[in-house]
Amino acid sequence: MSNSPGHETQGASLASNMKHLRKEASLSQEQLSERSGVPRSTIASLERGEGNPTLQVLMGVARGLGVTIAELLAQRKANATLYKREEHGRLEYQVSHLNSAASSAALAEMRRLTPAQSRYLTIEEIILSGTEVAVASPHPQGTEEFFFVVSGSCYVEIAGESFHVNEGDLLRFDGSQLHSYRGLGDGKRTTAYAIVVQSPRL
Repeated sequence: MSNSPGHETQGASLASNMKHLRKEASLSQEQLSERSGVPRSTIASLERGEGNPTLQVLMGVARGLGVTIAELLAQRKANATLYKREEHGRLEYQVSHLNSAASSAALAEMRRLTPAQSRYLTIEEIILSGTEVAVASPHPQGTEEFFFVVSGSCYVEIAGESFHVNEGDLLRFDGSQLHSYRGLGDGKRTTAYAIVVQSPRL
């Protein structure tokens, strides 16, 4: 093989895959050497991204790891998606203020941190100040909600019962119940996260 950029990439993929697959199989380099018939020094060299393995060596390593040569050489990519701050969706909650019926038609925006296509998990950032009351729509039956206060403190009204949630507290409840979030009216801002988990229907 030549020392082309493609060869270097393949060598890096081989090194990464060998280390990953070997550790996944709970094998030491010595044990892989015994199983593959490939000298330990060669295995160590390949895992450093060095060397120019022959087909026979690749076949031995693949056999020792219980994979195909194609899997051994595959360029793996992380199965992950990064959503930037500006991509977070906005949600509107009906908002009222204590002792102020005139403001009952106001709307407040909350940030939805999970993508719209996320069906079973929703994470929302909720910010309250003053005596704002954000009224949430009940979620489907079988939904759990976990409400975590990052800073400040607030009340969560669930089915007519009030819970005082302080900084660092976590409140868990059945999301299908009528619920709302209310600021304390002490002039301090409260930041919290509502994590809604819905069980998939079988």
